[in-house]
Amino acid sequence: MSSSSAASFETQAPKMGLIPGFDGFRGAAMLMVLLVHATGPLLESYATLVDSFFVLSGFLITTLLFQEHRSTGGINLRKFYQRRAIRLFPSVWLFGAVWVVIALVATFVGFEELHIRHVGADVAAMVGYVYHLFFPVGLGVIEPGIQEHRTMWHLWTLSIEEWFYIFIAGTVFVCIRRNWIKALGIIMIAGVVVIGAARWFAFTGFYQDTDGVLPGIRLAFLQRPDGLMLGVALAVLNAYMDEAFIRRVRRPVLIIAGISAVVWLVTLNLGSRIWSRVGLPFFEYLPTDGDGFTREQMLEQMYWFRFGHTICVLAFAVMTFALVHYWDWWLSRWWSWGPLQYCGRLSYTLYIWHALPFVILFALTGGENASTAVSILRIPVLFAATFLIAVPVYKYVEMPALKLKLKFAGESEVLDRRTGKFIRTDGTTPDAPAPVEQDRDDVDSSDEPVGDRPAETEER
Repeated sequence: MSSSSAASFETQAPKMGLIPGFDGFRGAAMLMVLLVHATGPLLESYATLVDSFFVLSGFLITTLLFQEHRSTGGINLRKFYQRRAIRLFPSVWLFGAVWVVIALVATFVGFEELHIRHVGADVAAMVGYVYHLFFPVGLGVIEPGIQEHRTMWHLWTLSIEEWFYIFIAGTVFVCIRRNWIKALGIIMIAGVVVIGAARWFAFTGFYQDTDGVLPGIRLAFLQRPDGLMLGVALAVLNAYMDEAFIRRVRRPVLIIAGISAVVWLVTLNLGSRIWSRVGLPFFEYLPTDGDGFTREQMLEQMYWFRFGHTICVLAFAVMTFALVHYWDWWLSRWWSWGPLQYCGRLSYTLYIWHALPFVILFALTGGENASTAVSILRIPVLFAATFLIAVPVYKYVEMPALKLKLKFAGESEVLDRRTGKFIRTDGTTPDAPAPVEQDRDDVDSSDEPVGDRPAETEER
């Protein structure tokens, strides 16, 4: 199914080049996620890294759809969903299958913590992409007895993104045909404002003080759909900026992006107990238990979730724009470091699979009640175990999936992420086009050109 009618909208933005800073950010953020999960409640406000991933996903997916429309005259919805399925399903379904085997063995030997009824519930929610409804982030506050049996607690993010993929392709398809792209951007911004305001006034979702309501409804605004919305809005804004305009606004954008990066980093740490131990400002992320969960109770204290997610998502949107268009920016250069890019390429696999060694090793070492010495010593073990699992999964599961995914490309020339080279959909390697000439008054000799060659930039 493709849009074929001539539409007045066509993105003016330069085609995205290969952006090393994106993979570098993914790598840095994934290492931080591992650290968060390895240290328990010490770094709770690092949860906003999910917001940043959501902004990136919303921006990249929407921008790629705009680019496909410009280069082909339409959007092939069937191929879009085929690419998403091939990219996302193999690793996560294998992860679920491994857990089922472990649970069956645990049930047979009488190990209640990993009983098949608990793991089976996780797998069912995962396969149905409803994890964010039944086992959302924040569940431990309102249903601690349910949360303590979760083995795939991190997969709520994949459920949110999967529903976004279902929604966004068809929405962009219709909006392009109806020339509603500006309206799409306005609606997304309105959603960001409404959700941010709701959190500020201590609303975590709908019917939040009503027992018996589905947890994902009560905690809807803690699932941060506004990050994806802002990514879409940023893509719409970017689509109306041509290369000349992007060059003209380079200096003010980089100043604002630098300030945003500092704000993002500071806000990221305002809910960190490590931060508080050296006397710096600290805001508890959420109430520690359900006794203080009602909205009236939360209004009495400035919890981090009330302002932190909103500030970080806005700051990272500016940072994303700078990463896309200005490759000489200091943060882009830092995140272009080779090891971070490598971790970024592994980020999806690392994210999916790190729960397996973490759950097992925590169970064997006393969990969050372990001594300080044990808690510190097991951190490098947790990291090493995660990479030992993720690397072969990436090589033998992800890489074949990436190869298969190329057959369903929406454009004639795409990036083969297995090799880092650009190929045409007929399998040949294209010649790299000449770099785009830049105004020497706007850039120095170390700048890389904006959009110097086409790329399919992945959200993963």
